[in-house]
Parts: sequence; C-alpha cells; structure tokens
Amino acid sequence: MDNAAYFDGGKFSVQERAMEQASPAVNADQRNATLAVVAVAAAVGVVHMVTNGRYGFHRDELQTLSDAMHMDWGFVAYPPFTPFVERIGLELFGLSLVGLRMFSVIAQAAVIVITGLMARELGGGRLAQVTAALAVALAPLALFEGTEFQYTTFDYLWWVLISHLVIRLLKSDDPRWCLAIGAVIGVGFMTKYTMGFFVAGIVGGLVLTRARQFFASKWFWAGIVLAFVICLPNLIWQFQHDFISLHFLQHIHKRDVGEGRAEGFVKYQFWICTNLFSVPLWIAGLITSFRSPRYRMLAWMYVIPFALFAISRHVFTTWELPMPCCWPWERWRANAGSLLGRVDGAGRSRECFSPD
Repeated sequence: MDNAAYFDGGKFSVQERAMEQASPAVNADQRNATLAVVAVAAAVGVVHMVTNGRYGFHRDELQTLSDAMHMDWGFVAYPPFTPFVERIGLELFGLSLVGLRMFSVIAQAAVIVITGLMARELGGGRLAQVTAALAVALAPLALFEGTEFQYTTFDYLWWVLISHLVIRLLKSDDPRWCLAIGAVIGVGFMTKYTMGFFVAGIVGGLVLTRARQFFASKWFWAGIVLAFVICLPNLIWQFQHDFISLHFLQHIHKRDVGEGRAEGFVKYQFWICTNLFSVPLWIAGLITSFRSPRYRMLAWMYVIPFALFAISRHVFTTWELPMPCCWPWERWRANAGSLLGRVDGAGRSRECFSPD
C-alpha cells in the first residue's frame, strides 16, 4: 500500500479498497505472509505430534476422559465442550495419547495463525505477522497448551479468536461482527467459566471508548442473544444441580490461595504467558493500543481482566496478554524505514497508524 492510503470516517475509503484490489503485488505479499505464518504453526504442530506420546495421561486428562464417556450438559469442574471434543477423539483414535491430544495441537496451531491474522488486520506486513506468530508460538503458555488435552487449551483459543473478531469489528465499523463475537463467547462459556472475565473486559472496553456506538446496533443485541442461547443448556444443568460448579470453584480457589499458588500471578505474566524476549513487544503494543482512539478497546480488554484476576487473586495467567498487543512492530519498522529512505515501510506505517 502506498502513501496515498488513508482512512475515511472510520472505514477504509473506496479509493484505498480499489487500489488494494488492483494490486497483485500486495495480494501476493499478503499470501506469502500468511503462508509463512501457517508454516510457523505447522512446525509447532509437528513438534507436538512427534513428542506428545512420550508422557502418559495427566490426571486432569483422565478426568476429562471419564466425563467424555458419560456426556451431559455440564460437569462439576467445567462445562461440556471439552468432554464433547474428547468424546470425538475417543471415537476416532481410541485411547491414543497422540490422537487424543491432537485437538489441543490443532487449537494451538490455530492460535498462532489467528495471531498472524491479527497483525495483518492491523496493517502489518510479512515481518510483523511472522514476528507476532513467533512471539506466541514460543511463549511457554502456548507450548504447554499443546502438550495436554485440557479445557484451558480451548479457552485460550476462544480468547484469541474473540480478540481477532473485535479487531475486525473496530476496523470495519460493521456491527454484524457482533454476531460472530457472541457465538464465540457462547462457546467460550461452554468451555470455561472464566470467559466471564473476558466479557467484562469487552463490555468495559465498549463503555470506555467510542466503540460504545455498537450498543445502538441490533447486531450487538443479537450477539448477546446468540451467546445466551448457546450457554442455555449448561445454565439449565447448573440450575438443576444447585450451581454445583460455583461451589466447587469457590472451594478450589480457597484451596489454591491458601497454598500460596496465587502469589506469583504478576510474575507469571512474564515467565509463563509470554517469553522475556517478546515482553517489550506486547508492552509497547498495550501502550500503542491506548493511544489509538480506534483500537483503545483492545487495551481495556487486557487491563480489565488483568485487574479482576489480580484483585480476586487468580492463580493462572491472562490469556490474551501477548495477543492483540503485538501490533507496534510494523510501525517501528516503518519509522526506521523512513529514516533510511525506505518509502515502502513508511507508507505501511501511515496506512495503519493514522490519528484515527
């Protein structure tokens, strides 16, 4: 995209769209970038598939296996999505470590690809997309989630996918994306109840930014209805069982806090959720998000869940931490490029980081 690219009233101009469609070079570059991101995801997937049979079942995996053989609309420890996927794995592969963990591998590969797509939606070229993908692929959290079959694996995927859909919403100002966001939120609640923390971040981000305009759209409310309908069977199950999962989770939380397992929450953001080499990238991305009126909602989607987790003394990490905050790289590259006379880089920076 050359330096004539611009934003018009919050949406891409007709001129820019026509230029983009008319440029085979741009389309080829984007295809190559996507292929590079897919190659990173595939490499990680292959490593997991080769090594996932080296260790036996984790006790949580055994619990999921047991629940998968007695399907219901809910279970004490979690909603039914993960046992449902495990049931499919059992039908396809039997008691195969590699086979049953394959869905976790696919989920983590999808996380890597979606991260690259987020960088692309924010205007990043091949370098930005591959850098974002590698930052996530090499994070300890992402590496671990591909080694076992647990509900956290899919919870992680839904948080990242929602972040991507929110970027599409904010970039296009098309409220129909609310329907897709609602659908993934519904599936997320059927996977792990901590989706509620992310929803708090989404709602807070809407209220605190100009994205509040979507409250007036019928598509926003349709997304809420869709999410509720998807969750309804589990909600009914919980009502029928006196909300047993709530009592169970309260007990687990009290136990974990009593054992001191919540003490390292902030430290875990640097040692587990991401790796130290990419810390400057996501911190700069968080700052950049706050400075952008258009994408400020992304920053609140991180800050609010993080604050809620910290206040409630949550044990684990904030899933979306390295995800929507990987987008300043292309700006840095473009600024450096302009200093060196690399007009292509400077043009790409203008495309992505207009004052809007």
